[in-house]
Amino acid sequence: MQNSPIHSFDELISRAIEIAQAGRKKTVAVAAAQDADVIGAVAQAQTDGFLDAILVGDEVTINKLAANNNIEIGQLEVINETDISRAAHQAARLASEKKADLIMKGFLPTSALLRTVLDKQYGLRGKTTLSHCAVLDIPGYHKLLNFTDGGMVIKPDPETKLQVLENAITVGRALGLSPVKVAVSAAIDRISGRMPHTLTDHDYVIPKAMKKFEDIVIQGPLTFDLATSSKAAGYYTSTGSVVGEADIFLVDSIEECNIISKSLIQFAQAVFAGVIVGAKVPVSLVSRTDTVKNKKASLAIACVLADYYDQTKTWDE
Repeated sequence: MQNSPIHSFDELISRAIEIAQAGRKKTVAVAAAQDADVIGAVAQAQTDGFLDAILVGDEVTINKLAANNNIEIGQLEVINETDISRAAHQAARLASEKKADLIMKGFLPTSALLRTVLDKQYGLRGKTTLSHCAVLDIPGYHKLLNFTDGGMVIKPDPETKLQVLENAITVGRALGLSPVKVAVSAAIDRISGRMPHTLTDHDYVIPKAMKKFEDIVIQGPLTFDLATSSKAAGYYTSTGSVVGEADIFLVDSIEECNIISKSLIQFAQAVFAGVIVGAKVPVSLVSRTDTVKNKKASLAIACVLADYYDQTKTWDE
């Protein structure tokens, strides 16, 4: 399966709509759906035609929020469950029974939802660690940029870092990228004993990735400006096919990724699509401060990823 590459938020929405129009419309199960922006994003996505939705949560609150915010939810299925833990289990059960293709976090803690998704009774565990991909459409950059991991893995050891990278590459392939270009982050563009991760990245992560993953180009250490700006590269006389062209920015700590991505969202008006990867269904993960637009983008990328799983038979035994 090879689609044209997706390089923007608009193209991401268009691809999700194309998938639905091809008869492969996805269904999202929203756990603890009593959140106005989540309801709004889901309603917009359904109106756009790229998904159907099952809202699992406090029905009275859901209806009240929809009415107070002028959100039309007449076409959305609502399953009344006032307890957020049971709502999470119901969403996971729907995915396990293939009545939903993706799960979205509503008004409940991330940890509570992910513990439920990983509960063995639902059979949704994948082969790698769960990790978060923050895929940003940044004004001034000519393509989407996937930051990982800023939401799950605090300080990955080299093997975990490879798994985080594997998840991000999967997202890149779902976006139609070939090859997937990976920048391995550092504060400087050379190996330094004062920054131990540059040594393990150079000696372990990068060569292992080159051996394990097909159709990628990986380079590091690279600073953020070198990874995204060919102009900046000219000042440093840096070369390489990833310089100024990164699709993935693989970081060494959750703080680094979180600060960079949230700064771009907050101050550069980047559009953010967040998804948890590593389970057998994508988990659309957004924060309570995210806009309806960002929540809608997160739904779209989860739909595109779920379709990639289906079309490539990723989880077939």
